[in-house]
Amino acid sequence: MKISLVICTYNRLKTLSISLHAIELLRYPELEVIVVDGPSTDGTFEYLNKEWKDKIKICKCNEANLSKSRNIGIKNASGDIICFTDDDGIPEFDWLDSLSLAYDNPKVGAAGGWVRNHTGVEFQTKYIISSRNSRSETLISDETKLPVAKPGADNFVALIGVNSSFLRSALLEVGGFDEEYAYYLDETDVIVRMIDAGYDVKIIPDAQVHHKYAPSHIRNKKNFIQSWFEVIKSTCYYILKNMSPHKPMSEKLEFIWEELQNRRNETEIYFKNGFIDKSKFDSLIKEIEEGYRKGLFDAFAHTPRQLIGEFEKTTFLNLPRKIPSNKRLRLAFVTALYPPRPCGGVAVFIYNLAIELAKLGHEITVITQADNGCGHTVDFENSVWVHRLPQDDSVDIELPPNMPDMPEGPKKNAGKILAELNRVNKYRQFDYVIGTIWDLDMAAIIASQKYPTAMYLVTNYKLMEESKAEWKSNEEFYHNHVLKMIEAEGWALRHVSHVLSSTNAIAQDTEKAYQLHFNPEKLSIIPFGVSEAYTTISPSEQNDSNKVNLLYVGRFEHRKGIDLLLEILPELMEEFPQLEIVCVGDKTLPSKDGKTYEEIFLEKHGGKPWLSRINFPGYVNDGELECLYANCDIFVAPSRYESFGLIYIEAMRFGKPCIGTTAGGIPEVIDDQKTGLLVPPDNAQALKAAIEKLLIDEDLRHKFGELGRERFQEKFTTGIFAKKIESLFYNLISHNRDRV
Repeated sequence: MKISLVICTYNRLKTLSISLHAIELLRYPELEVIVVDGPSTDGTFEYLNKEWKDKIKICKCNEANLSKSRNIGIKNASGDIICFTDDDGIPEFDWLDSLSLAYDNPKVGAAGGWVRNHTGVEFQTKYIISSRNSRSETLISDETKLPVAKPGADNFVALIGVNSSFLRSALLEVGGFDEEYAYYLDETDVIVRMIDAGYDVKIIPDAQVHHKYAPSHIRNKKNFIQSWFEVIKSTCYYILKNMSPHKPMSEKLEFIWEELQNRRNETEIYFKNGFIDKSKFDSLIKEIEEGYRKGLFDAFAHTPRQLIGEFEKTTFLNLPRKIPSNKRLRLAFVTALYPPRPCGGVAVFIYNLAIELAKLGHEITVITQADNGCGHTVDFENSVWVHRLPQDDSVDIELPPNMPDMPEGPKKNAGKILAELNRVNKYRQFDYVIGTIWDLDMAAIIASQKYPTAMYLVTNYKLMEESKAEWKSNEEFYHNHVLKMIEAEGWALRHVSHVLSSTNAIAQDTEKAYQLHFNPEKLSIIPFGVSEAYTTISPSEQNDSNKVNLLYVGRFEHRKGIDLLLEILPELMEEFPQLEIVCVGDKTLPSKDGKTYEEIFLEKHGGKPWLSRINFPGYVNDGELECLYANCDIFVAPSRYESFGLIYIEAMRFGKPCIGTTAGGIPEVIDDQKTGLLVPPDNAQALKAAIEKLLIDEDLRHKFGELGRERFQEKFTTGIFAKKIESLFYNLISHNRDRV
């Protein structure tokens, strides 16, 4: 069956664009989309014609009337089924596949599904029972409580507009939407007429839409009512039109009066709790009275109803997809950190990769941690489903019996991730779950043996053990956390489906550390990639040519080599008066002496005149960091170990020469003597000599920078990274994926 999906919008450009990108990823193949723009003033119509022309049908409605807009959508729809969602509705990938199953029964004239609220977790509606007196129950979980409605029934199964569909022939038979309803009770009124025409209404729980409650002229950001007029008018009209003709007028008016009193009480609660001021309170009370009078008048004035009328059927316009649903990768990424939380390293790679794969047309889910104190949420961001799990015990935990012995914190976190993955797998049907070895977020997933898994090698507990003297100084932490994590890491490496490595070095070092050998068929070496920078620097914005800016980015800790850099800075600052230095990163970490590296440096060199040329800003946001990269002349990070080195390619994308060490995977990122200089790790004098070489030779700096930029574009962009990942997982799942 062909499906036409209608979205009516009014001044919600931001949420509409998100909804359309979610709809573009729906799996249902024979789908056309019709967007009906009301009298928007926010550029919606221009956006639609620029971004979606010839992909969807674009229509206009000259007034803010949802029923009128929906009738325009119906007139332009040519599918066998006509579906509706809102401009702040985000459907699951399988929404229409599930919803269409209702129409296997020829008696069904309308069907909908369950709706999750703005959290993406809790439900706004489940099974809905409505009545001819305008009242509804919306969170019924037990299907056996649903009435079997016949023509004239007082109670019946109803739908919510954000997740509703109709058999086209049945919808036209009852006349479409009554345009007297500007937005409230409109779909319930259609269902009454469907029931009276002898059709059944079906709700499919698995056909789910997330409703994000965008603010509008009806409700504000806090979901408080902005106006009662249309609500009251529609309520009066609905009751008078739909309550049984055998009911006395006094009974109908009594229901109307009760509804008015309920709205008055609600308004008083808003006022008493400070949600509205006295002026708004008076305005809302006045609208209740005006809506009552208008609803009574219109119920008798508009006979017959204002229905759809005659029109000519249009040609079906199939929505083009980037990738057919049976060719898409269905991947879940697991990462402790994810923007907008501050993050770096592998979290940045996962963020960029997830977005890039979604742009290609794949179905991508990310499971991450929420900020402290924040609840469980699911959002659709950059065409990626992002699940944020709270850092408390308010969500389910699933721990398979064969879990390794892990510290309590990481174990519980792994159990939360598995529970969340299982909760949504029925909609997402994951091909692979991808994470990293660090903190073993993947442990419960690997142990469950329910999903194919891929684990990226990053610097792990075993490889960090020797450089973390503070671990061994705390005997309890070392034995109860570090050693348990090392043992669990070895277990994970032996049981994960596939191992991913960004460099040959980290793969070889991990094999040596854990005394194992990866099966070549189980190991893939795929370098990370980063996105092009947003920051651009014009020639007029370049630094003073008499100055040379040196940039360090990284945590102020021993492994990152900050102590080596700080050791040689005094001589460099004395020797090169044009040198200015910025050291960016978390500077709060203690050294082995208990003081921070910044404190030690400032205590030793306080009062030196060159101190004004050194800046320790600590953590900076992404925009500030890009500007620092763009403005520096030399980038340095003398790490004692890096499995890869995001910081180097971040500098290379701005065409900056890099100084690193020969440790770990750094030589696979920096091409020594071509895009930068490599020095032995833990060698302060070699580091000083490399910096001096680039400080003296401006031409060499430019040469290394240009070649570094070329190397970034050839090997380390997110696009290249995503294509390699795409190819790998196509190959991994080709033997067991057979979709129609």
